[in-house]
Amino acid sequence: MSANYHVLMADIISSRQINKKDDFMRQFKELTNLANQKFKKHIVSPLTITLGDEFQGVVDSSETLFKLLFFLDESIIAAKYSFELRYSMVYGEIETEINKKIAYEMYGSGLTKAREALKKIKDSGDNYFIGLNKKTDHQLSLCMKLYQSIKLEWKLSEFEIVSAFLKNNDYKDLKRMGLYKTRSGAWKKGKSLRINEYNIIKQLIFNIIDNE
Repeated sequence: MSANYHVLMADIISSRQINKKDDFMRQFKELTNLANQKFKKHIVSPLTITLGDEFQGVVDSSETLFKLLFFLDESIIAAKYSFELRYSMVYGEIETEINKKIAYEMYGSGLTKAREALKKIKDSGDNYFIGLNKKTDHQLSLCMKLYQSIKLEWKLSEFEIVSAFLKNNDYKDLKRMGLYKTRSGAWKKGKSLRINEYNIIKQLIFNIIDNE
């Protein structure tokens, strides 16, 4: 019964400081439900909110871990939610039978490691922990530091335009959507937001995974 699996855990950063009027828990539930639907074919045990502001789940590969993470982050931006997530991604042992309906009543060193890592990075200032037991863990961690540095520069007031940039590769599309009057204006904003660098980091991460 015991086997190794890819575990994803995350919690809401500084959840106690979030204005409760923002109804962030409803948004958090909507976000995890959306992710479970989107990645249904690749989820072994669905993302399940466990401690109110934290979820855990089990997926089928390292690639799915990162695709899911980027989907969650970009969905938060698209919906203009006022919270951010801190993630722990681990490949480790689960000794009990996998619960395919809800991520409860499972035990193993992989889950323990993911939970302990999530607590540890709260004090480090990092929002991402990579523990996939691969030689590439360090490379992926460095990539995520760059990824985090770009995301932290984006303000809530900029989320609409950031989301538009991530969904539309051509600056002409942004002009057509009425977000910018000129193509050059859109280009300048995209450059200041470092959209190209953001996309390059994502591509680099998947290249690293493909070559493991």
